[in-house]
Amino acid sequence: MSEQSERQVLPTNVRPTHYTLTLTPDFVNFTFTGSEVVNINVNENTKVITLHANEIEIKSAKLVNLDLKTNQGCEAEKIDYNTQKETVTLTFPQEFSSRATASLYIEFTGILNDKMVGFYRSSYKDKSGNTKYMATTQFEATDARRAFPSWDEPAIKATFDITLNVPSDLTALSNMDVASETQLGDNKKEVKFNRTPIMSTYLVAFIIGDLGYVEAHTTGDHNDGKPVLVRVYAPKGDEQHGEFALNVATKVLEYFAEVFGIPYPLPKCDMVAIPDFEAGAMENWGLITYRISEILFDPKASDAKFKQRIAYTVSHELAHQWFGNLVTMEWWDHLWLNEGFATWVGYLAVDKIFPDWDIWTQFVTEGFQYGLQLDSLRSSHAIEVPVNDPSEISQIFDAISYYKGASVIRMLSNFIGEDVFLSGIRRYLKRHEFSNASTDDLWKALTEESGSDVGQFMTGWTRVVGYPVLTVKEPAPDTLEIRQCRFLSTGVISPEEDTTNWWVPLGIDLGPETQNDMKSFVLAQKETTLKLSLKTSDFYQLNARKTGVFRVNYTPERLSKLGQAVKLGLLEVSDRIGAIADAGALATSGYSKTSGLLNFIKEFEDEDKYIVWLEISSRLGNILHVWFEQSTPIYQGLLTFNRQLLSKLVPKLGWEYSESDDYLTTMLRTLIIKMAGRANDPETVKEAFRRFNIFTKQNDESALHPNIRGVVFEIVLSHGGGEEEFEAILKAYREAKTADQRTEALTSLGFVQNDDLIQRALKFAICEEVKNQDIIFALTSLQFNRKSRRPLWNFVKDNWDVGSDILPDLIEKYAASRALFGHIIRLSTKLFSSEDDIADIEKFFSNKDCKAFERHLQQSIESIRVNAAWLKRDSKDVEDWLKANGFL
Repeated sequence: MSEQSERQVLPTNVRPTHYTLTLTPDFVNFTFTGSEVVNINVNENTKVITLHANEIEIKSAKLVNLDLKTNQGCEAEKIDYNTQKETVTLTFPQEFSSRATASLYIEFTGILNDKMVGFYRSSYKDKSGNTKYMATTQFEATDARRAFPSWDEPAIKATFDITLNVPSDLTALSNMDVASETQLGDNKKEVKFNRTPIMSTYLVAFIIGDLGYVEAHTTGDHNDGKPVLVRVYAPKGDEQHGEFALNVATKVLEYFAEVFGIPYPLPKCDMVAIPDFEAGAMENWGLITYRISEILFDPKASDAKFKQRIAYTVSHELAHQWFGNLVTMEWWDHLWLNEGFATWVGYLAVDKIFPDWDIWTQFVTEGFQYGLQLDSLRSSHAIEVPVNDPSEISQIFDAISYYKGASVIRMLSNFIGEDVFLSGIRRYLKRHEFSNASTDDLWKALTEESGSDVGQFMTGWTRVVGYPVLTVKEPAPDTLEIRQCRFLSTGVISPEEDTTNWWVPLGIDLGPETQNDMKSFVLAQKETTLKLSLKTSDFYQLNARKTGVFRVNYTPERLSKLGQAVKLGLLEVSDRIGAIADAGALATSGYSKTSGLLNFIKEFEDEDKYIVWLEISSRLGNILHVWFEQSTPIYQGLLTFNRQLLSKLVPKLGWEYSESDDYLTTMLRTLIIKMAGRANDPETVKEAFRRFNIFTKQNDESALHPNIRGVVFEIVLSHGGGEEEFEAILKAYREAKTADQRTEALTSLGFVQNDDLIQRALKFAICEEVKNQDIIFALTSLQFNRKSRRPLWNFVKDNWDVGSDILPDLIEKYAASRALFGHIIRLSTKLFSSEDDIADIEKFFSNKDCKAFERHLQQSIESIRVNAAWLKRDSKDVEDWLKANGFL
């Protein structure tokens, strides 16, 4: 059976060409009524039409044969729903002939749900404390069918005429600009929108709410001289906080029009802050929706880190307007074409607008490592992954599709040259605009542009799970023996798992004083031997600037020399990050000892770059997570090492933020204070309590700069803060002026150490006061906190499907949001370190329907297995190192 025939797809007997859709939401009963006329082409003789519908009730369906030039049609004599496949089948009394054109008239009703999927309601408090509602949409991947009966597959494109009947005092938005607005009486109005380009159903969007906006136009310089109207909408009273995102969007739209060689295809671009939103953002064509914290920024009250997050998220979603919307993946197997590329080009745009942020180097420690970490598991998946059942789709919106995809693109772009790569992208977009494409189509365009057979050497990267580790031996001073094999976090690999020879650009760097002609050398077989010409120093490194998707396993002696090279300034920032990351991953998997990693990190006591410290923090945090239930002296010894490592930076950076600080200095100060607090640095803890008391007891907000408010909350609760402090932070959550302040306060609650307060934090995480979308923040800290990690897992088990008058059951509350539910699985299980935990988790899920989160569950279990093996293998090694270095 072919791969495509296994997909759950609709019959091909009819296909839509155009939808005329009218919707009327009811904000009292939280329902909606709808009608649609779908122009269809009949491809086969048929009297049966099957299309998608989920939680939609069809009141009537009529089919009119347009070729007969009559309005007389026939009513469906039978309407059958398949709830499992989310389809409805309409059977008509007479057969329609092949090659006929027809119109399908459907009247229907639906639910304006509160699950953040389909056509749903979002609630918020206005400035007077009144609860208000807006209606909005989230259709990716398969939820347009919750709003209107449709052919809800990415390759089945059509045009849309959308009409919304809404209360007169509310704003109505859709993908296109308004064609007309007519008062209907009874405080209602009809808003008609202009016809869309041909597009996929998952990109259709409409929003109704009490919204304000800020607006600006692009210059039009790279858009055929046509300025684009850009607006940022938000609940009234918050729209002014959209200015930063608006400024980014106008610049990025022009930049992409230039880079892609195609003008932005729509007359306007609206970006809307949604109070209840499952993901970070969604790229609906011309009507992009965002979680509030991903688009609104208050320069007086927001943490600076949200500024970069907003700039990147806006750039990512705007990239989709071309790469995903104009040219759409043929099927969900090729999701990475959307997400991997939008991730890469999103970083490209931010780097263009904010070069001082050094965002590509940040990619090395964030996106690049996220992708490598997940892809080192057997339960990972290929970038191009077969998707058959709709329940599988949400499980691949992960670090593979986004970050490994972006890393592979970055590697290819670096190898063939960015200009050539972007020329190939322009060729690809122009060839497939308003249509669908596959990965092979992208490789074809890049091959034509570069003159190299891109598909031949890239197929292994997109269709095979995993990536290689290159083991380097030095049999002679000027000789390298390099061998590749698949890297697994378990460190154990069978011959059957190691059959791929990846195409690996080695990126060899011989130091600044050596003319280097080896950077372009490629390893395409299992192993090779190279002769080096080391002239003035015994220095080399592979994967310079860390653009290659692989890890490097040096000898212990070479790793020590790299440590010395750090002190001599021979490694650039991205190389220092990559060396730490590789050393950490190799220690985790058993290729090397954890003591070697700790020795290497010791060499960074004079490091002053934020992005390097971000990687150091990550690797030291991993050790503390895995060793979380080891004896107190061992755990405290690790904290002592952390304190010593930070001892120079803590007093140097201090606590005060200046307007003259550059962005990376600002971020470094926040990170170091957080690390010092987690390492139990007494002066840091003391200062955190002092500032917290001024902030809470004297109501002096200036005591806690927005950049450290959440950090101080965490430190206080982690170091003896009790009920009084918990209540004070809860008050800060309830009275937060911005969404990011609310997020920081909610996240910090999970750091409580008292058993009773841990239970309060757990119950609060799923109460009505916390939006469903925000459970991930509450659970993140409860997972991170070693005292609450087990109570969290027990809480999830106890409330899985047993609701009470006090607490809802988790399935009822969150399961409709498949991606959110996957997060809950990971956050409650992933950081354990024993085989007993695996047995407990497997036993709990043995009688559960896990189809919607099976991949997440298996990845968590495998991560625990990796942790358990690491701990068993290196617990004595770490203890001996702590003793030898005076930390125990």
